[in-house]
Amino acid sequence: MKKDISKLLKLSRICQNLTDEQINRLIQNNLITFVQYDRNEILFWTDKKPKNLIILLSGNIAMGKNTHDGRRVLGASNTSIGELIGEVRLFSDKKLFWDYAVALKHTEVLEISCEFLLNPVEKHADIQIILMQNVMRVFVRKFEFLSDKVRILSFSAARDRIAFYFFSMQNKDQRVMLTETREEIADYLGIARPSLSRELGRLQDEGFIQMKGNEVIILNQILFENILE
Repeated sequence: MKKDISKLLKLSRICQNLTDEQINRLIQNNLITFVQYDRNEILFWTDKKPKNLIILLSGNIAMGKNTHDGRRVLGASNTSIGELIGEVRLFSDKKLFWDYAVALKHTEVLEISCEFLLNPVEKHADIQIILMQNVMRVFVRKFEFLSDKVRILSFSAARDRIAFYFFSMQNKDQRVMLTETREEIADYLGIARPSLSRELGRLQDEGFIQMKGNEVIILNQILFENILE
């Protein structure tokens, strides 16, 4: 299992740039543990600081809240291998909107001791510095995601939202590699799946873009920029 955990840790952003020796030290000192949760089992409550940060290996985790009339409201699902969960509550002193994190199906995770993250230990200082740097990168990534989401939702037209999304995703060759499904992109943009497909077809017919499988090529950058004006 330790060998498997070592491989799995390398998939997580929080362990990025750790050497094999450093990862082995984490495992050998029991600072990383493998845990399984059943469907509807609570991973942690947000009324107190979590004891561990969670790295998703398999399954589905969402933040949840119970309403006064007994309904359960769920946030976005986390299904990506290596996804970090619980870092917001660890560093926030404010009451969160969500009440708990819950497994929506049988879920396997790795848990890293928060005490280890927050309390310097001389013999593991090299590991702690890298872990905290990576946690900060996760925060920045989520902040950028939310900033883009707010900007996207400020556009009323589906075409404007799609254009902004492509601008934020394009590389220096004016190409966009779509790593999400159409359903996931439509959900992120706040538009219906059929509306997304129709608008993509129109943008291609009008010469703004060319689509090749999961790749989108912006044919005329200046013309495309005019969509957002």
